[in-house]
Order: sequence, then C-alpha cells, then structure tokens
Amino acid sequence: MMWRVARMIAVIGPLCWAASVWAGDQTVGQPQAPTNSSQNVQAPSSNPEQVPQEPGPALGPQPIEDLVVYKPIPNSMLPSSVTPAAPGETAAPVNSARATGLGGAVVMPMGPYTLGRDDVLSVAVRGQPEFTGTYVIGPDGSLQYGYLGDVKAEGLTKEQLQDVLTELLKKYVRVPAVQVTIIGFNSKAIYIFGNVTRPGKYAMRGDSIKIRDAVIAAGLMTQHAALHRVHIIKSDPKDPSYRIVDLKDVLYKGKMKHNVDLVAGDIVVVPTTVWGQVTGFIASLIDPASHASTVAALAAL
Repeated sequence: MMWRVARMIAVIGPLCWAASVWAGDQTVGQPQAPTNSSQNVQAPSSNPEQVPQEPGPALGPQPIEDLVVYKPIPNSMLPSSVTPAAPGETAAPVNSARATGLGGAVVMPMGPYTLGRDDVLSVAVRGQPEFTGTYVIGPDGSLQYGYLGDVKAEGLTKEQLQDVLTELLKKYVRVPAVQVTIIGFNSKAIYIFGNVTRPGKYAMRGDSIKIRDAVIAAGLMTQHAALHRVHIIKSDPKDPSYRIVDLKDVLYKGKMKHNVDLVAGDIVVVPTTVWGQVTGFIASLIDPASHASTVAALAAL
C-alpha cells in the first residue's frame, strides 16, 4: 500500500510543478493594465481665461549669423611672413623666402643677409609718400628709386642701404626717416636632393645656413637615407668640389664639427643605403610595370 502512495506522489509532483511554471509564464506574457493615477492626470482648468503661452523656437532655417559666432583674428596672431594692410591699402606680399620643395612651403632660418639680385625691398620714408614704395633689385644690382635714379644695393645689408638712402634724401627732405624691409628673399638658394621628404630648391634668408637646419627644412630623411655619407657639392664654375659629411653624428650624437655651413649655390645630396638599393631593385622586379624596363637595363650592362 505504501509503495503505491509513493509512486503516485512521484508521478503527480512533477506534473504540479510543470503546471505552476506554465501558469506563471502566461501571467508574465499578459499586458499590464494601465494604472489610473490621479497624480499623473492633470484636470482641465475651469478658468475660462487662459494664460497665453510664449511661442517656442522657430523650426525653420535660421540665419547663419545666429548659428556661427565670428571673432576677428588679431594682427598679433597672424604669421610673421604676412604684413597686415592698413585701411585703404593693399596687403604686402607673402614672404617669398619660403622653401620651394615638393612637399610644401617651409620657412628657412633667418640670419645676416646681404642683398642681391631679384630681392624685393619695401622702402618707407615717414611723411613722404612719393619716396615710399616697393622696389626690386635689378640684374645690375641696383634699384630704381624715383628721383634718385639707380641706387647700388647689391652687396649691402638692409641697414647699410638704409643709411645710403638717408644721405641721398637729405637733398629733398630735411630730416628723412627711412626704413628698409626685405619682403622677398630671392637672390640666394641651396638645392637638396636624394632621400629627403621634400627635395628641391630652398631660398635662403641668410648668407649661410647650417646643414642640419637645411635638412630639417627639407623634411628630414627617408627610411633608406645613408646619413654617414652625405655629399655637399660646391658648384664653382672654375673649381667645383665636394665633401662628404657624417650627418648621423650631427643628428644623433651631437657632434657639431660636422655641422658645416652652406652658402648660396651649394648642392646637398643624401644618398641611398646599400640595403635601400637592394630592396628597390627587388621591388622593381616584382612590379610588372617596371619589370620590362629593369630587364632591358640589365641587358644593356
């Protein structure tokens, strides 16, 4: 008798548990009835006089002046190579002493500068607009300066030229106040080629420049640059020469004895390492476009 009762309990127990679980699932799946809370429902006002409401913001397009706050840039924040113009005047041209390399304009370091051909000068005489203007040094090294005619400028600094013009203007102005400004450095340049980021011609803003500053202005070196044998070529028509400089000692070890001066007309060549030449040769063999030309070049050897 007892074993029959135990068997019935063993069969009915799981059935009751399954029924209770099924009933709970049905209860969860039914949507909840909305709660009528007097706190969330606002009764309509019985006052016939309604308080007028302020109109909200317009949803249509708004003027650009209301969306963008314009703040003029002060002259102190302008680049040094741009001279802001006074009201009614034209702005001075951008300084042409920027590099003309392939990668963009880079300003070269400033230093003592001797005037030369094609340099652009701004001469200003206080209170004398007829003696004020922009002048270019011609092929003969002189500038055509109004009533004074041709004035020799090549080989002088801007301070020396300023003193010369002051003495010449004393014939026409009682106390001339002359200011000379170089706005175009065009007479001196160096050339940087080889494994640099921006090879090309670079205008100089001084009579000389260190090779470290020149290579930095050219965007530093590429991955396969042979820094330990950088060539500096002196392009003298009578006696051309070259020297090899270990630029790696200058940049990575601080040995300034190799940081030589470059003058106008010098050529800097940063050669390629042997590994760079090997990888370049292998890349030319793999590239289908240059494979035929590479094979033809090898056959011509």
